Amino acid sequence: MILKNRRATRKHRGRLRLPLNSPSSLFVVLVSILTFCVLKAKAQLRETSNVVKSDVKTVDNGKEGRTKKGQFLGFFEKFLRQEPHPQGDCHSYGYASQYGVEASDTPFVHDDEELFMEKWSKIREATYTVADNDLPQELSVCKYSSSLPSRTVTVQASSGVIGSAAVTSQCGIDSVCTIPSGTKLEVDGNLNLGALVVKGEVEWNDDTQASQSAYLCAGYVAIEDNGSWLMDLQTKDAIIYIKDNGAVHHHLRSRVFGSVATRQGVHPSIDVKGRELVRTWSLLSDSILPGDDEITLMHNPHLMGWRKGDRIAIAPTKKEAKGNGEAFIISDIDEKGAILLDKAAVEDHQATFRAPPQGSYPALMAAEVVNLSRNILVTGDDFEHVGCRWDLNEAVMGEGTSTDGCMCSDSYGAAPYRRQCTVGLHTVGMYGGTVSIQNTRFERCGQRGIEGKYCIHLHHLEDCPDCLVKNNAIEGSMQRGITVHSTHHSLVEGNVLYNVRGAGIYLEDGNEMHNEMNYNVVICPHPFRGDLHGCTVPGTSNDQADTSVNHCGFWSVAATNSMTGNRVSNAFDGMFLQGNKPGRGPSTNHVCGVAAKFGRHEGNTFHSNGRFGTYALDHNYPKSSEDQSISNGGMKDMGDGFMLRVGGWNDDQTLCSGFDSQGKDTGLPTSIVNNVDYGNAFVGHYEAGDIQYVGHQSYSGSPNILYWKETKQFANQCSAHLTASSYADGNLALPDQSTFIIENTSFGGGVGFEASHHCNIGETGMLCQPQYILHNVSWKGTGDTEGKWAWFQWEQQHSHNRNQMYGGVFTLSPPDAQHVMGGGELENSFFPPGFVSLVAKQFTYLLSLPGTPCISSANQYVKRYDEGILCKVPLRALKIYSQGLDPSNAPNLTVDVWYNRAGFSSSSDSSQTIGFHQTGDGGSRGFRQGFSLPVIPSANHYYRLSRTDGQSIPTDWVVEFSDTVIGNRWSKEYIHLSLGGRLCGQEGLISSQHDRSFIWSGDRFMGRSWSDFYTQKRSDDAPREELGACAISYSEVPEVDCGSINDGVLSALECPGLCRNNPCDEKTMYCDCGSAKCKFKPGHTQNSDLCGAARCVHGTCSSKYLGGEIPVTSRACVCDEGWTGSLCQYNPCETLGLSCSGHGTCTPTSDATAKYVCDAGYHGEHCTETCDGYCQGNYPYRCSVNEDGAFKYGCTPTGGCWYPGGHGQGQDYPSGGEYPSGLWCTFKEIDQGGECSCGKDNDCEKTLSCRTDGSCPSPEYLPDSTACNSAPWGACRSGTCVGSDSPPPPAPAPAPAPGPEPTPAPTPAPAPAPAPAPAPAPAPVPVPTPPSPPSSERCGCQSCTKA
Repeated sequence: MILKNRRATRKHRGRLRLPLNSPSSLFVVLVSILTFCVLKAKAQLRETSNVVKSDVKTVDNGKEGRTKKGQFLGFFEKFLRQEPHPQGDCHSYGYASQYGVEASDTPFVHDDEELFMEKWSKIREATYTVADNDLPQELSVCKYSSSLPSRTVTVQASSGVIGSAAVTSQCGIDSVCTIPSGTKLEVDGNLNLGALVVKGEVEWNDDTQASQSAYLCAGYVAIEDNGSWLMDLQTKDAIIYIKDNGAVHHHLRSRVFGSVATRQGVHPSIDVKGRELVRTWSLLSDSILPGDDEITLMHNPHLMGWRKGDRIAIAPTKKEAKGNGEAFIISDIDEKGAILLDKAAVEDHQATFRAPPQGSYPALMAAEVVNLSRNILVTGDDFEHVGCRWDLNEAVMGEGTSTDGCMCSDSYGAAPYRRQCTVGLHTVGMYGGTVSIQNTRFERCGQRGIEGKYCIHLHHLEDCPDCLVKNNAIEGSMQRGITVHSTHHSLVEGNVLYNVRGAGIYLEDGNEMHNEMNYNVVICPHPFRGDLHGCTVPGTSNDQADTSVNHCGFWSVAATNSMTGNRVSNAFDGMFLQGNKPGRGPSTNHVCGVAAKFGRHEGNTFHSNGRFGTYALDHNYPKSSEDQSISNGGMKDMGDGFMLRVGGWNDDQTLCSGFDSQGKDTGLPTSIVNNVDYGNAFVGHYEAGDIQYVGHQSYSGSPNILYWKETKQFANQCSAHLTASSYADGNLALPDQSTFIIENTSFGGGVGFEASHHCNIGETGMLCQPQYILHNVSWKGTGDTEGKWAWFQWEQQHSHNRNQMYGGVFTLSPPDAQHVMGGGELENSFFPPGFVSLVAKQFTYLLSLPGTPCISSANQYVKRYDEGILCKVPLRALKIYSQGLDPSNAPNLTVDVWYNRAGFSSSSDSSQTIGFHQTGDGGSRGFRQGFSLPVIPSANHYYRLSRTDGQSIPTDWVVEFSDTVIGNRWSKEYIHLSLGGRLCGQEGLISSQHDRSFIWSGDRFMGRSWSDFYTQKRSDDAPREELGACAISYSEVPEVDCGSINDGVLSALECPGLCRNNPCDEKTMYCDCGSAKCKFKPGHTQNSDLCGAARCVHGTCSSKYLGGEIPVTSRACVCDEGWTGSLCQYNPCETLGLSCSGHGTCTPTSDATAKYVCDAGYHGEHCTETCDGYCQGNYPYRCSVNEDGAFKYGCTPTGGCWYPGGHGQGQDYPSGGEYPSGLWCTFKEIDQGGECSCGKDNDCEKTLSCRTDGSCPSPEYLPDSTACNSAPWGACRSGTCVGSDSPPPPAPAPAPAPGPEPTPAPTPAPAPAPAPAPAPAPAPVPVPTPPSPPSSERCGCQSCTKA
């Protein structure tokens, strides 16, 4: 969603349809009011800006654009702080209050410069830098130099090679020192210069550098022409210190380390390599609580190359960006890899691992832990607030920023109010050449408010497959982290970004293609609403990416790039694809934008974000256009005779259209595979189609775990929208307009379906009658907070009352429906036994059909189905698109039905008036109008529609029945249809396979684009009389063999045809669409099969999307339901013969014991007891199901509710958790965990339950040669996991699951040698022998832990 907090016009799609009782709903309403108030204040802002100009005094001190601080106080800031305003009391609606924070603690909006300055001391205090804490004393000579370079020196080297001392003898802090072509500088000691230009070569490595540490200080470092910077330090340390001395490079500007190609034919290069970290991040293996000072990671820190003294940070895991990250110093790392922290944790950081749906990838819901230390440091003088100038050229029209310095700006269009900029260093490669930066730390970077000045910036490097940004640490940026701009084929991998203000990783213009962003981690350590304002920043060129509107971890306007294994925590949006822009800068109107092809999206995790996790905005309908390519582009005049090529264009804009000239759908089906979203407020899209979620997992959303407004049928006419996915604890806001198939997907507790999401708002949706097909769906849901499993729209938000927004058909797939209709029963069905479909209560004609195929759910199921109508027969959508009707006088339709009859006769079996519907209030959106209703598909059913005003139904009203995907996937469906006596189809018979040319492509309707409707252009109109099921010339489309394309299940993007001459190994590799080369699939490398290393028996490996080369050593396997053990080799539920009667889950408490966890609504020892028939209605019996602190929920026959341990309804609950009387029936219990177990820390020892007195039984070690994972490719030997540097032969089958009584353990072998010193490459790590078996130790000791 785009919210323009301070613009004069508001984007029409800037509303969310939410349940009104949700916090997020209130947020949207309040922000909408906020926007209205801003409109009223525009005149005052303009008047104030004239005053502001006189407040800015330019200081002529030789530095670029410096001014004293302006004195502006804007209306918008006053409003957010809830100060009175003479034009009204909008101030009372500031959205801070609902979150329990001060009004001044709301996240920054675009014009919040003054508040930013007021909070600067706090922001700066919370921004850690090595420069403040741990710089060498000798480097103090470089700090805060005021010596502006006054001379230019070209160094002389008689032999062509020169050292640091010789350069210092020729240059100094007053010099711009140039290393000319043909000269090599070997950095062997410290350098302190005014600035450095490299046209020759700089070599800086372990051999050239004489001491353990060295530094280079300069106002800027610029590599020009064919100059090269070659820096590779694996055993020594170095600092590049960028001074704030006023030096300004002609192209790169001030305080910069970068390269620039200033003319055709030159190729400058930057190559920086710090000490290799095998991994830069891992995940917590176990949760930590406040007070804990030791953590265990999924990867052994010895193997990752982490060291004592490294600075690390742990990500927040609280929902909706309400948590804090925490940073620590590693005090020690023990032999097993446990990390001792320098202080105790203040917050809890969760680690939960969820079994995957349908054999896909598990959800690793664990806090990220990132290493922020590197041996090469790029830092510099502290940030400075620099005054603006009015005479600078604007970089991109309307954005209010300049590449030449700090540009003054008033709030207009997309531009912010700005009177000063916050300037640190920046790193960039410009206009050509290559940039490769690895294992380097960047801090004090980013220049807030100055265009193009970011921590790392690949700027117009064109096709650059050698461009690499890998394993770097960025901390404390004031304007974004890593930006890829008009550059293609670069690789951004393994970087960790912490406390970066603005977007973390940013793709800028929309023409960027085939860049790969893999295994990066972006963490905002501050609550979004708090005194540090999250990681928002005002005054940049993009309020969408950087401010309270849509601050995000990843932002892109370009879709044709790949994202694999990335993770974002605690931003506002995790990933934001803003494809609604028609390109930017020189690429404006040269790209398809929302119609561009998708890249490969796989295995990304977005959690704890304030708004969206996975997020794509506004008409994302990828097309099959082949026009966009890196080679297709234009030239940009850079001045001085330099013409820069800009590629990645799509000049044939007709190929961006949703239909070809024959009306055929041009969509390109694509997929988002194995993404995990949890703890976010929303997940999904606005309008999007031809995008399939495969293996998607979304949990704990408040309120929405899926959010989608409009969609379309897949162009392949076979694919489901959701497949092999899993959802729990949140609302699924499902879209309008198309058949939306959900297949092979499971739904857990706290889930509800919302039909025709947003259709009542009037800005999206068509006729509000989609059909949701549930195929092989497992429903273990308990509904939303009101116990609703599904709900229909009810709240009218139009100016007219002709909005039949309550449509939407829920129905089983044909094979599932046939099974039920034949007397069968589906396990864990969404529907009650015998029923196969559901619609809203308004379609009452269904209740009058002969034989009573449908009933009202209101009496028997109360709220569960929103009082809708349940049917024992399938239902499908029938839509009639009218045109030109006015809501004030449009007729309704009457539907007459002959049910299981031989034809139309004088008396129908049932009839009903169907109301006219129009989405929106008219004008350019009035084309979304017509009528719709659910129908029962069968050639034996006859439907007649007629106008209530007696007039004939025009032939240009277009009819759609069901969907071709039904016939292609399963079987063709029919009804007989008459429009006021005019028979449709073949003598009244129409099928689901009727032609749909030109009707709906998501971005076109009846052949016309949205802009055509807005401008009333009619030249693109398709002949409506020839469209749809009642066309004058009825036709059907050829059937598609869906079985030949795996029933439409889509893999992650690959192009095997491009590698036909050198086919890829299908098991380990895929053919990359950008490079046409074979690349390794996630989990595979040149030397490793990371999942093969885990050797899971009844579980799934956790390592697939974690990147790197080394196997996981803790939590290597995530067990299937009921299984436990380090390899998931034990099932105590089966061994003990436990069963929950279908109303609960048997959960292992050790490798030998288990317990029942009942489904909500059930209780008792075997989960067989329910409160149905005792309390009022059905679950949740008119009570709450979500009370803070409650671990038990009870009800009474009189309607009472009681929540022991919770805080609600004004009751004080007994500390012991007992009900006040015996009248209470427990309908929900929260698993408190806390079972005592022994042997958990040794994967060569069976995990057993503690004795009743809390002591541990004698340990039971696994047989020798049993696979283990605490050492890579490990095998158990005498109770110890011993690693190997290569995969061992297959291990013998695991021993049978143990019974309740363990057997004695063998005598442990002598302890092996200690672990070797850390090395950058994986190596076998022997694991010490476990401690001697305790006989009477209690939980809390080394061998007995609380689960």
